[in-house]
Amino acid sequence: MIENIKTALSAVWSNKVRSILNVLGVVIGVSSVTILISLGEGLKNDVSSLIGDFGTNLVFVTGGKIDTSKGAANNTNPANFISGDVLSIKDTETIDALPEIKAVSPSSIVSGTLKYEDKTSSSTIMGTYPNMLDALNILAIDKGQLFTSKNAGDVIVLGKSATDALFGDTNPIGKKVLLGQREMEVIGTIKAKKSNSVFGSEFDAMSLVPFDTATTINKGQVKVFRIFATTNKPEDIEPAKKDIKAGLIANHNGEEDFSVLTQDDMLGLFNSFLNLATTMVSAIAAISLLVGGIGIMNIMLVTVTERTKEIGLRKAVGATKVAILTQFLVEAIVVTFLGALIGLAIAFVADMVIINQTELTPTITPGIILLSVAISIGIGIIFGLWPAARAANKDPIEALRYE
Repeated sequence: MIENIKTALSAVWSNKVRSILNVLGVVIGVSSVTILISLGEGLKNDVSSLIGDFGTNLVFVTGGKIDTSKGAANNTNPANFISGDVLSIKDTETIDALPEIKAVSPSSIVSGTLKYEDKTSSSTIMGTYPNMLDALNILAIDKGQLFTSKNAGDVIVLGKSATDALFGDTNPIGKKVLLGQREMEVIGTIKAKKSNSVFGSEFDAMSLVPFDTATTINKGQVKVFRIFATTNKPEDIEPAKKDIKAGLIANHNGEEDFSVLTQDDMLGLFNSFLNLATTMVSAIAAISLLVGGIGIMNIMLVTVTERTKEIGLRKAVGATKVAILTQFLVEAIVVTFLGALIGLAIAFVADMVIINQTELTPTITPGIILLSVAISIGIGIIFGLWPAARAANKDPIEALRYE
């Protein structure tokens, strides 16, 4: 076997241009698949980190039925996921009355741009209750304070991105900002509990106003987009989920047009989606591996033809069909293995560039490396088998006569 590998490496070295063209498809395929899978792994790690920061006792209620059981049919109306008409204040009160619940807050969305003097910020403005930070403990106050009631008036707690955009290093507490034509007093700023996540900026962009103020800005329409709640203890999470579902079904006249999600539910949903997306894009990128395999097969067929006389000589001195087949099959595997190594090196460099230039954190695991190498070797075996078989089956007398 070692001699076969040496012969294969010698053949690769003596035909450098052909070898480069031979491995090009494998290099592109392996690097593409590795980069895409590593990006998927990185996003899964980011999501796990983010959802982990929510805490194990978070319950998240949204409009729209999401069935988290595997293989279950989901016939919900997708519009319910972004509707502010499915959930209500009564639902919030029902959840708050449960013995397992420590804190609960509805949230509404206010459209508009924040302005201060000649500066603007496109912040995500949420109307909430004062205990929002207890219900969603990924957030914390940096300066000032949170409003003390849901009808505290025209006050606002700015997120980090809005604070930076409007005030820079200046203390914004006590300043007035415009939300549309409405003047809002800044009483606090939010410090997001930053994690190494691409999603961290979403929480930096979040600013809070009292829920009743948000309702007034929304022309008196009470819109509850999400309800956040925390239980007293992590072990209360499943009983609370069950009781919340039962209470809200009663509020909704027996219709389950909402979803009650825990940390595990959200993590499972995100991971399922990311796994599916990663598989789809990786399958598309893997087409280049097939193209590379076909290219290797074509080149190997040419190589077999060019080395017909060598094959005849080897057979004349006693080489068996198995020995000839093994020689050419090993050569095909060596070519694809080298392509895999070059592709992995390119993927490592590309991932480092992505990490340094973006907020994405692709992760190349040992499993990804083994998968890439295994696929490339498999390509070498599959597409090298026919040329190797043709070489092994050549008639030695005819081969010696070949010019």
